[in-house]
Amino acid sequence: MAFVPVIEEVQRVACKASIMIEGLSGRGKSGLALALGKALANNDWTKVGVIDAENKSINLFAGLPSSFGGKFEKFKVGQLTPDIGFKPSNYLIYREAMIKQGAEVIIEDSISHAWQYKGGVLDMVTKVQSVVKNQYAAWGDSEVVSEKNELLELIRDNRVHVITTVRVKEKHELIEGKPISIGEQQIQQADLKYEPDLVLHMLKAGKVQGGITIQNPVAKIVKSRYAIFTEGDVYEFTQEIIEQLRTYLSEGIDPEVLLEQQRQDYVTAVKAYLDDHASARPIWKVLKDDAGYKDSKLEDLPLAILKSLFINITS
Repeated sequence: MAFVPVIEEVQRVACKASIMIEGLSGRGKSGLALALGKALANNDWTKVGVIDAENKSINLFAGLPSSFGGKFEKFKVGQLTPDIGFKPSNYLIYREAMIKQGAEVIIEDSISHAWQYKGGVLDMVTKVQSVVKNQYAAWGDSEVVSEKNELLELIRDNRVHVITTVRVKEKHELIEGKPISIGEQQIQQADLKYEPDLVLHMLKAGKVQGGITIQNPVAKIVKSRYAIFTEGDVYEFTQEIIEQLRTYLSEGIDPEVLLEQQRQDYVTAVKAYLDDHASARPIWKVLKDDAGYKDSKLEDLPLAILKSLFINITS
């Protein structure tokens, strides 16, 4: 029996936020994440859940005045500590628990721990390598591969809004024998910023003095798939700007547009990686052939395949 094609008019669909906030310590990542979380939860603090890997620092916000007016009220908190371990799957366990308790916004503060702190991916690789004595084999360990793939899952969830924070560090290179700063770098898997729809780089934290706002958070747009923000521009995150973001997401975005933008981001990422690592080109060809796309051009690969191949080539 032949199928009956269904033709519909395209519709904007309300989508869940996937936002990453990067920055140095003390620049206000957590404060802005909480402000965005409150707005995306329709100003209901009880719908905001925070996975805190920063030694209970998120607790310090409770009851404090916010630069957006009012106070940081009670929200859900799950503590990730060194004794538990910071492997990515532990974040996801907390996420599931918070969703079951009614959370509509999940803040993961920070996911740098899932990469290089105790129990994180790099820590797992080091432990496996101490046994197998081979770095390549360590990265191919089944549990390491599984947890590395889970890093991508931290970035978005079609059931809830997801906001992640990432630490950055100043990177230096030796030039003529002298250490020269070449800018800031995320403490995270290289190019993980291709996953979220909005990446903010914190410049200034919000400040309140005597109950009066003297500084709203300021951040630069590193990347945006949201039409209301322009990449490279600096924004003062006022209540009005945050409400625009909430309204924009609730009114809806064509999901196919976001997915195609994400696919193009990965095309760019692969090209940049292969340009910088000429020795990886033969490996890329083999991986692409094995995936069943031998004769396909990079620009024509579907998103799921691009993600998988990018993870493998950069491991």
